[in-house]
Formats: sequence, structure tokens, C-alpha cells
Amino acid sequence: MRYLMTMCATVGILASACAQEPPAQVLVTDHGAQTSVAGPGAPAHIVGLQRTMHTVSMDTGVKDYGLRYVIAHDDKRPGVAIPGEGYIGMPQPADCNWYGGGFFDLQLNGQTIGTTPLHSLVGRGGGNRGYVDFTFDTPLSVIRIRFVTLAGNDALYCQALLEPKAEITSVRVAVRCYPSAFVNNSDRHVLTPVRKVAQGEHAELDPSKEWWLLYYDRLFDAGQVSPSRTGVGPCSVLWPGAQADKVSFTVGGYGIDTTMDLKPQSRDFRFVFFDYSGTKNAVATAALRQRAEGLLRELTALSFADPSTANWPLAQKQQQVAALLATMPDEQEAATRYQKWAAELAEQLKLVHPGAVGAVMAEAAAGEIIRQWEQGLPELRLRALLKEI
Repeated sequence: MRYLMTMCATVGILASACAQEPPAQVLVTDHGAQTSVAGPGAPAHIVGLQRTMHTVSMDTGVKDYGLRYVIAHDDKRPGVAIPGEGYIGMPQPADCNWYGGGFFDLQLNGQTIGTTPLHSLVGRGGGNRGYVDFTFDTPLSVIRIRFVTLAGNDALYCQALLEPKAEITSVRVAVRCYPSAFVNNSDRHVLTPVRKVAQGEHAELDPSKEWWLLYYDRLFDAGQVSPSRTGVGPCSVLWPGAQADKVSFTVGGYGIDTTMDLKPQSRDFRFVFFDYSGTKNAVATAALRQRAEGLLRELTALSFADPSTANWPLAQKQQQVAALLATMPDEQEAATRYQKWAAELAEQLKLVHPGAVGAVMAEAAAGEIIRQWEQGLPELRLRALLKEI
């Protein structure tokens, strides 16, 4: 009996240890594109138009971040994307914090890139990382906005990478949140490393001292219940202060828009976003203050490169497909499709090197082919299995 009790205790300790270990990888899920007619609740200028929403989520084991492309289309304006309230949203973990309808807007030379149709949206996992890429090919620049998560980590890292085609004279990023709840009877505040800014006040930051912001609502703290809403908790953003010339915001009673005028000579802009859903204001404040310096060092040194694309084992994948197709000689359409993808991938992967000219578009094209390749494999395997029955 004593042996049995000791063994059970040991098993319990091991199970507890295993439960505390961070997940080995980030679960990336592409939820696909959905198109519908924008109804009366949508912004007036897109009501009646076809609207597309495409969400990709990344579950790190401690936080599940969803990134969404949301845009409207008008047959009378071919080749133009029409943002409603925005075009890159974050519907998870909470639609209200970093706004699901559009929280991140990049503007070059005073023009939003959101009116240019998206070239590609690709999500994938690699090692202990998850990636979601929004790639745009605008007249001024090729732009890749990459979001990265790490297994067991609650942070969302972001890089806006530019490959200019013309002179860039101004770069602005505007971010939008509705801290903790969509409410008007609010008491919004924004905390910087050195001060608090109350609802109704305007602030222009000192980039050398103020390089993170925590957005919260004192009335609608996490779990605070009202007849209309329950508070979900605050959100925050952090960036290297040296990349900004000016950061400003007004603490609105509903939403808060923060504008960051960035150094136009730079090509690599970085941010860390947090959604503290389920976390009280005081706890989130203490956590951010404690982690901020380390996060800044981590963000500055972080490699946003994705080796899972550059090192994708094309030859091995071709052998797997060839083995399946060998059992189905009549599947000529699939054989032709995979041959075409293999040839295109071979060319694109040659160009996928950080800093190389054309690397952003080459990686985006390769990522899209890889996505289609992997999505087609389950059906191909099923057909091969049915042939054997």
C-alpha cells in the first residue's frame, strides 16, 4: 500500500509538472474568408456592399489572438478595397480592446494602404512560433505586416516591413481600442511610464520616456458587471521609442485612437500588443511595469524571419505527393497542379532571404502556395485510401 501511495504521489507530481510546461507549439487556425452584404449596422459608406472578413487565429496556450482582414468591395470601383472602420482587426481575445473591426492602420505619404486590395493573408506555425502575414503591394511600397506569437507567451509581436518603390516622406501608424467594453458611460484612462491621462485629455508623448501605453476603464474593470456590459479588462501597446518622432492621442469616452508618426527613413517598425482579457487593471498595470524593459530588449533583438517558409522541404514534400499519385494514375489534374506548385515554389524560395530585393513578395507567394499545397493533401490522401478499398 505504501508503495502504491508513493507511486501515485510521484505520478501526481509528474502530471502537475507536465501541466505547467508551456505548449510546444502555437496552434494556428485559418478560419477562411466569409463574404456577406454589409447591413444597417455597418458604417454608412459600405452598407449594401459586399464585405469580406477573413480571420486567422494563433493560440499560444495562454492567449488566443485572432487577426482579421475586413474590407468592402464595390463593382463600380474595381481594384479598390473599401475599409469600413479599418482593414486589420483583432476580434480575439476581445473584439472591443484592439478593435475587431480595424485596429491597425499604416499610412504612407498620408495615404492609408488599406485601399489597396490585400495581396495575401497567410497564417502558419513553425517550431514554437505562430505567424500571420498581411502583405500589400501598393504603388509606393510593398508592405508586410507580420504578427508573431510564441508558445506559452501572452504577447503579440508585430512588424511592419517596407520595400519602397518610391520616396517615402511620411510613415504613420494609427491604432484603435475600446478599453474593456463598448460603452459610453465610461471612465477611460491611459497610463504611460510616467503619467496617467484621463478621459477628455489630450497627450503628446516624449518618445524617450513614454514608449508604452496601457488603456483601461476604471468603471468597467475586468469582471465588472453592468446592465448592458461586463468589463473584459485593459489592453496595451509597446514600441521602441527611437522609431517614433511623435505619438499622440485623446482619451475619448468611447474609442481611443493613437497616432504614431514614425521615422520615414526607417523600413522596419516594431510593436508589442497585449489584450489583458480577464485581468484586472491593477494586475495588468503591475505586469506591464515589471516586464516593459525586458519586452523592449526582446522586441529590439527579435528576428521576425520565418525559417519554416525559407526551409520548407520541397523535395521531401514532392516525394510524398509522388507516392500518393503513383497509386492513382488517373489523377492527372492533381498531378499537374502539384507539378505547377512545385515549379513556382522552387523559384520563389530562391528569393526568400531577409533583406533581399523582392523577398517580401517572394515569401508571400511561397507561403500562399504552401498553404494550398497543405490544404490539398487530406483530400489526396483520402482518394488514395479509397483506391485501395
